[in-house]
Amino acid sequence: FMQRSMPMRYIYSEHDNPLANDYYYETFYDRLDHFPTVPAHTHNFYEVYIYLAGSIKLSIEDTLYVVKKGDIIIIPPYTIHQLIVSDEPDALPYERIYTYITESCLKTFQFNEHGLLNSLHLATENKRYHFTIKDHKEFDNIHECMHQIYDNKGLELYGTELINRANILKMMTLICRNIHEELKPQGMLHMNPLIENILSYINSNYSDDISMDSLAEHFYVNKSTLAKEFKNQTAQTIHSYLIMKRISVAKQEMSSGIPPSQAYLLTGFKEYSTFYRTLLKLEGISPKTFYQNCQMSN
Repeated sequence: FMQRSMPMRYIYSEHDNPLANDYYYETFYDRLDHFPTVPAHTHNFYEVYIYLAGSIKLSIEDTLYVVKKGDIIIIPPYTIHQLIVSDEPDALPYERIYTYITESCLKTFQFNEHGLLNSLHLATENKRYHFTIKDHKEFDNIHECMHQIYDNKGLELYGTELINRANILKMMTLICRNIHEELKPQGMLHMNPLIENILSYINSNYSDDISMDSLAEHFYVNKSTLAKEFKNQTAQTIHSYLIMKRISVAKQEMSSGIPPSQAYLLTGFKEYSTFYRTLLKLEGISPKTFYQNCQMSN
């Protein structure tokens, strides 16, 4: 007797709350004469950003990057990131094109030993998010593929999906080739070593009872100095980063089959009601609904 699996959900818009197990990709384009307000957040899918003009600072987990024209950023699912305003004279205009794509969508391109996820997983394991494509022709090819997907948005012509998939395959293959060629840190800014250590500590001990008092005592620093320096370096508070980290890990746990009643305990929340309110506020969805959607997609 073979158990029938649930069909993969095909999602066409971010507004439909795509999950990691859904087939989903979508491309966006921005050109602004000001920096948008983007608080720290995570997604259930990969984000592939190409910066076309301007300069920004981008905080990804415990690393701060300076990003300029020609850079490509790959942010894995459930990874905390935040846009931080740059004070450089050439920072504006802020222009980028970017694609959201789920791991399930990327899996559909697997052919024998050839696939895209091995390279992306390798980059994630090495905490490598920032890439500079040195070959200008190759960068232009990646940009062109992404722009064609953007131009096809909303089209219902025959073959549009096949053309989009061809562009995704070419774009991601070129990016993955560069991942293999240069797995070494670049584009990183040096944070205050104290803040780097605190971020690493939170990332490793998020399930513990962490407070401003305990951090100040652990790192032998004044609470006021700690709070001020952390906010200056990351544009958020220690509490907000800790909560975002716990929610990020809880989403991963629920996506892998851990029910909400266990996920909140594994990630440092003392009360389920607090976990419920926090996920609803940050993600617009309750833990039960998020978990059920993951189960359906699985």
